[in-house]
Amino acid sequence: MTSTNRITLNKKLINFERRYDIDWLRIIAVFLVFIYHCSRFFDEFEWHIKNDEVDLGVTFFFTFLGGIGMPLFFIISGMATFYFLGFANAGLYIKARFIRLMIPFLFAIFTQIPIQVYLDRVSHSEFTGSFFEFYPQYFNGLYGYGGNFPWAGFHLWFLILLFLFSLVTVNLFVFLRKDKNLEKISKVAPFFKKPGSLYLLIIPALLLQLLNPLSILGEFGGYNLFSLLVFYIIGFMIASDKYFKESIENHWHIALIVGIISILILPVVILFLDNFFLYWILGLTYVWSFIIVILGSASKHLNFNHKSRKFLNDIVMPFYVVHQTIIVIIGFYVVQTDLMILLKYLIICGISFAIIIALVMIIRQVNILRFLFGMSLKKKPLSNKVSKDKLGEG
Repeated sequence: MTSTNRITLNKKLINFERRYDIDWLRIIAVFLVFIYHCSRFFDEFEWHIKNDEVDLGVTFFFTFLGGIGMPLFFIISGMATFYFLGFANAGLYIKARFIRLMIPFLFAIFTQIPIQVYLDRVSHSEFTGSFFEFYPQYFNGLYGYGGNFPWAGFHLWFLILLFLFSLVTVNLFVFLRKDKNLEKISKVAPFFKKPGSLYLLIIPALLLQLLNPLSILGEFGGYNLFSLLVFYIIGFMIASDKYFKESIENHWHIALIVGIISILILPVVILFLDNFFLYWILGLTYVWSFIIVILGSASKHLNFNHKSRKFLNDIVMPFYVVHQTIIVIIGFYVVQTDLMILLKYLIICGISFAIIIALVMIIRQVNILRFLFGMSLKKKPLSNKVSKDKLGEG
């Protein structure tokens, strides 16, 4: 079999391959975001609502978790994009992205996000009155610039960026998805089986963080716009050839050691050296190391199907969209109690999770809600006669 024929065959197999580990990673990542946001009342950084007492341990642990979160999300999205473009053209892809990402964003920013802003203003004694009295003021100016309207939708900024990245990269990705270009990638990919070579992939992200072009745009989850775009492209690339997958699976143990060493040195740099360049070199090293660990472990141990996978994968979008609003509502009342931090945290997690799941169960039963929360429409069951005819049993 020639090299070209082998690549073509591999591509056809990839088109029909189901990477269950990507689904499981998406599910786990969304749950970790939920855990992370439940902690935001108790860390030492500004947030919508804060507990009177904050905790240094919570700050360090969830800063570590938060640093990995957004790059991992974009890498997972890039990987999923590679497989999606195996059976969809550019037009269908963008249409699906708009429905999946922007419809939930637009719906949420006029419905549930105002609740977060309202409780934010009340908790900081910047507004008194009911939510309905506040709502008209929600549209006065931009949040963060003296106003109330959060153009990025707080936690929903991820949806905007992912849609923007989809628009920017679709032609590139369709081009790379062609057989001849996959063949070229397959000639380069074996290089990344060498120990340490995977770290070369994050050099563009490192340079963009150091140079920080268009810094006026601010940061998203601790990163600038361009470095997150690099992680999205990395996700697409590592899904494009089996050698990337094999390299990640083979080297995650080494990456774990590198990540632990980096995370141990990083606090010293932050507290004593205050060196911007060294901070980002070590910071992205630990982030990329633990992402390799996560991807490698998932590829080896989570690439399996289970009856719960389809259900959980189906509800991740509505869960993500509503989770922070519910957390803020519950936390607004819980932080006013005299309970210890750990108990407050557990109460916020437990009650919020129960309410979110209840809401998601309602959303998934109603087609209009499914559409508004980025889910595929629920098809009406076929009649028994039609079903039997299709199965050849009629």
